[in-house]
Amino acid sequence: MKREKLDAIRDYHQDLIKDLGIHFMDFNMKMPFYDDKRRYVVGIFASEFKKEKGFFFELITRELDPLDKERKVYRVPPSSCFDEEYEINSIGSYLVPLEELRIVNPQSVAISKSSAVTSSDKVFSNKSKQVAEPAATPSRRETQPAVLEDAPYAEMTIRDYLAIRSGKPVSTKSWLNRLIQENNLTLPF
Repeated sequence: MKREKLDAIRDYHQDLIKDLGIHFMDFNMKMPFYDDKRRYVVGIFASEFKKEKGFFFELITRELDPLDKERKVYRVPPSSCFDEEYEINSIGSYLVPLEELRIVNPQSVAISKSSAVTSSDKVFSNKSKQVAEPAATPSRRETQPAVLEDAPYAEMTIRDYLAIRSGKPVSTKSWLNRLIQENNLTLPF
């Protein structure tokens, strides 16, 4: 039954898999759950962090059916320091909070193929807020020395463009909002 459900998910997303230029085995399904800290997470194995183009999956229910009607695809980017960033559970998978996942934009991928594999939208952001707020408890990455975040041009959203163009911190990317505020960033066009 699990094999049939996975095959059905891969069949549904076959055009996206082809556009991404990934092997069908690099596309899977994951069931989210709450960890002992009451965070909504998915278990990602070490081998999945090592996929050259990242690891792609759809979220499923306990019955192995798609979790949402929109059939969103999520991506975990390749990482060499995943073992320092995430906790490991008893079955050997690393607990990645859903809020750290990126949603794949199929239209963007269809146009620009693998150069535009993810959106910059946080998976579970509060849509009613104009600006994403930093988490109350800093992650390990936030407690390390500051590193300027960046994103490929292909990940720029209309909201990001408006933020840059107007010089107002209205992006959902907190690092971009900080950059705008600290540098009074606006483009001269």
